[in-house]
Amino acid sequence: MASEKITEEDVYLCTGNPLPRDIEQISHWLLNEPFAESYKKISEMKTRKGLAIVDIVREITMFVFKIKMPSNVRVQLINDLADIEYRLSFGCNDKLQLGAIISTFTHARSALVAAAK
Repeated sequence: MASEKITEEDVYLCTGNPLPRDIEQISHWLLNEPFAESYKKISEMKTRKGLAIVDIVREITMFVFKIKMPSNVRVQLINDLADIEYRLSFGCNDKLQLGAIISTFTHARSALVAAAK
């Protein structure tokens, strides 16, 4: 082995999967930032770290199951993310699908605000 110690980060980097902290950061942007800002930041991270949109969708879906939200909002969010993953499997444009991800979370955010009132 090239290294005496193999860390969790090494495994993620070797397999090309997004790091959990990257997914948390992306989720934070999706839930808190305006559309244009989220798009810019996620695009930059995707390019800088070599992340694939389909991997981001897969990991964000798991993140959605962990956070607390009303079940109707969670169901819609998961359904929309599944549709995005399906479109990506057919080779749809990554930029359009990133916009769809952000749009999905923008709708979820609105539903969460409405549910809180």
